[in-house]
Amino acid sequence: MATKGYNSYHGRSPLWKKILIVVLVLLLLGGGVFLYCQNHLVYDENGQVRLELPFLHKKEDQTQQKPSSDTKDDVDFRREEPQGPVIETIGARELAANALETDVSATLPTDEKTVVVDVKLADGTFAYQPSFQAAGTVGSAVSRENLKKLTASDQYVIARISALGDTAYAKAHVEDAGLLRTWDQWLWYDYSGECWLDLTKPLTQSYLKQVCKDLTDLGVDEIVLENFGWPAVGNIPAVLVPDGTDKPAVITDFLKSLRESLPKTTALSVLLSRNAPENSGLTPAVLAEFDRLYADPSEVDLDALAASMPSDFKRESQLVQLVTTAPASGSYVIVSD
Repeated sequence: MATKGYNSYHGRSPLWKKILIVVLVLLLLGGGVFLYCQNHLVYDENGQVRLELPFLHKKEDQTQQKPSSDTKDDVDFRREEPQGPVIETIGARELAANALETDVSATLPTDEKTVVVDVKLADGTFAYQPSFQAAGTVGSAVSRENLKKLTASDQYVIARISALGDTAYAKAHVEDAGLLRTWDQWLWYDYSGECWLDLTKPLTQSYLKQVCKDLTDLGVDEIVLENFGWPAVGNIPAVLVPDGTDKPAVITDFLKSLRESLPKTTALSVLLSRNAPENSGLTPAVLAEFDRLYADPSEVDLDALAASMPSDFKRESQLVQLVTTAPASGSYVIVSD
């Protein structure tokens, strides 16, 4: 039943009122924006007008003030990789042949910080038990633990190996690794009755890398290659060298590959005898690839050797004399009796 005299429904607001309200709001907003922009109109020197809004400049300023990732105040937590071994003047002592049969690290004089130890001989035998097993590898019954104890001490440990003079491995791998003679393609023997390995053969290179890697895994700081290159003493015309062999190039390429397989901090050196470089392939350019040159002054003219090296060769630290008493200057190794 409807209420008398009163109707609660007044109907919808006219459409024109809604439109009017929207138009008024837009006019107010537009007027506000116009007044705001009037304060930020800038005339340049040519009379042209441009609008500069503060909030846009604020964003640009924040972008410009953002610190660069390479500013001096930034802390660089990257660890620099070592570029190579540190070659300093050394005064070393050669340990006895049976040194690794005991814990030699416990008996070394405290005033001597560098030692040389023979770990592989010309007959192919090792002075310790290597970690790898290969036909022709003659390991010692001596535990590798004594060598590990030596390298774990505060001594700078130099391991000397007969690199290519290796009778045992040559006899076990005549065709694949042995240095052969011309007339019957059998093993060549030097004046000491030992056989050599042929550096042009892949098996020789992989074996020598394996030997050096085993030593660096045990922690030695430097490796000295003895009997390295081609033999230059003995019946040299009988040595079978493939036609076209560039001995210096073969040695250089191998040294590069060997270094890549070893830690960057491991020094790689060579022991020279009276071998003539033109026969062994160890030319001055090749010798410059080594970190140190070791030589007996009674067999090698050290002055002539140093003079043949590049201008950046540092004789005091890179040329090591094998002597019985310490010289007045330069690097040296006091050899054992």
